[in-house]
Amino acid sequence: MARFVYIDETGSVGTGGRRQPYLTLVAAIVDEDMVQALGVGLEQVAWDHLGWFPADFEFHGNEIWQGSKHWTGKQPPELLAAYEAAVKLLDDCDIDLAHSSIHKARLHANYDGDADENAYRLALQFLLEKVDALGSSRKILVADEAKEQELRAIRMVADLQKWGGGEVPGRQLKTIIDSLHFVPSHASPGVQMADLVAFAMQRSRRGESHPDAQAALDRIMATVTAHTQTWRNPWPAR
Repeated sequence: MARFVYIDETGSVGTGGRRQPYLTLVAAIVDEDMVQALGVGLEQVAWDHLGWFPADFEFHGNEIWQGSKHWTGKQPPELLAAYEAAVKLLDDCDIDLAHSSIHKARLHANYDGDADENAYRLALQFLLEKVDALGSSRKILVADEAKEQELRAIRMVADLQKWGGGEVPGRQLKTIIDSLHFVPSHASPGVQMADLVAFAMQRSRRGESHPDAQAALDRIMATVTAHTQTWRNPWPAR
């Protein structure tokens, strides 16, 4: 049975990017026979918590947490309940998680800024090496669109498959088949799940001032932790 590895990131772009010390890539790893169930499950969460399923709808952690876009007007308890319901699909669909992080300031300082544009690919290499070693099942990579990274990331994955050549010396990928496929997030429930997890991880590093929000985040992160099978500690270490 093949497994789909859905990848999304947090911490590199957007208005809050400069306040986030880490670029983090998260992989949601879904057995092929659970891919459709994940999509159906997320659609049901939208119906249950929005009352409809807009044609342009997709799950974004930031939008739910902040009550923006389709979630505008929802009260905090409603938003937190929707987020928890979506993350519960990690249990229902038996999804494994993996993650890797780059400490952006240390990367900049250690290499005088010359490696800043490599941060995404470094995190991707470290993530894929961990995911590749996670069991013998064949794995197919699907990542959120990252237009400035796509061509070089695809080439890096091909080199890792052939001889283990990445942004830094690495190991040859054995279980990852085919190329790295970039897709728009609205077309991929798996990428949306990776986004939800990545955003929760980012928020957990900051903490929440409201006790109800912190309690919900703690529950979400308990589920995330229970499903996290492998990870790479933030790099560079210092």
